[in-house]
Amino acid sequence: MISSLRNFIWVCVNLIFAGCANNEIILPLAVSDSRVASLRTINVATIRKPSADPLAVYSGDRSDTLGFAEISVSIPKNRAPGTIEYPRKTPELSKQFATVGYKTGMDEAAFIASLNKQLAAIPPSDRTIFLFVHGYNTNFASGIFRQAQMAHDFRVSGIAVSFSWASAGRTPLYLYDRDSAQLAREGLRQTLEILARTNDNGIMLLGHSMGGLVTMEALRDIGLRKNRKTLKKIDTLILASPDIDERVFDQQLAAIDPLPQPFILFVSKKDRALQASQQLRGGQNRLGEGANIEKFREKGIAVVDLTNVEDGGDGINHTTFATSKTVMDLARSGTLGRDALLGRTKAKPLKPIGDGIGAVSDLASAIIYLPAKIVGVR
Repeated sequence: MISSLRNFIWVCVNLIFAGCANNEIILPLAVSDSRVASLRTINVATIRKPSADPLAVYSGDRSDTLGFAEISVSIPKNRAPGTIEYPRKTPELSKQFATVGYKTGMDEAAFIASLNKQLAAIPPSDRTIFLFVHGYNTNFASGIFRQAQMAHDFRVSGIAVSFSWASAGRTPLYLYDRDSAQLAREGLRQTLEILARTNDNGIMLLGHSMGGLVTMEALRDIGLRKNRKTLKKIDTLILASPDIDERVFDQQLAAIDPLPQPFILFVSKKDRALQASQQLRGGQNRLGEGANIEKFREKGIAVVDLTNVEDGGDGINHTTFATSKTVMDLARSGTLGRDALLGRTKAKPLKPIGDGIGAVSDLASAIIYLPAKIVGVR
């Protein structure tokens, strides 16, 4: 009895620190200033209900229908890559992320037309969609700012779409978020089917933490419906720190045909958020802890082990994939690009990226595990 109580207290304490975002994050409007900040449009598909608070825009309440919006985000030019300083009610654009405009209440036709207009404005080779599915304890604003940070810092080409599911954005409501994640699969399936009808050349789908569960459940649903056309539109699938039971993942994976390639899994044995989730479940491994790297390589998945990457800066090693300068250098070098992960080419060599880290190629060989078939292992 005492042991169980201690375990429960340990889990609760860890969950207090393991949330993916601060629940006080807001979306105040500001006037754009190109001298100190860059702009990035984040297109939104959401199953959140609108909020009465204009600083929140959308709430943590669940909607039965899919809604669409556009958010124009101001990103400070003079800041360390990977960092986000969240805004106050009166943002300081030289230091803080903020919004400089948003449009809500769009219908599906208007959403598709807007995406196609944005795609037409960029070179054909860049006409891709970066679709982000956020994790637990993430309110609407924090999910938007995180995607804007990633799109900017990783120099993601194409346009950005955020699938915002109804996380309560409150640390104690883990189970509410878990139920919301299960309910969200239908909305994400619909979103993927909508994006597959646009004029894009491919979709990069990234699910983080509990958003990885939403992602895999939606893909499983698409697979069971035999909707190969939509699956083929996903040309890169990424799960970052996924909070998924490994056996559940095996069942999800079995239903997805064709499996998007490359499929990249970011893991860390030092992820404190996933350690807390594991403890809450009686010690069952979470997929993002990377306990079975070889197993997933055999399934055609590239695994990036961030256990020893220490420049993520989030304190619990749960968002290292998004905040680490090391990971950014790997991505910019092409090491994490489609061709490299599919064995078609090698990344360009770069100079050393930090004291004791070595060259990008040396680091890549230490943390990137390509699928077995790519490296000729059977």
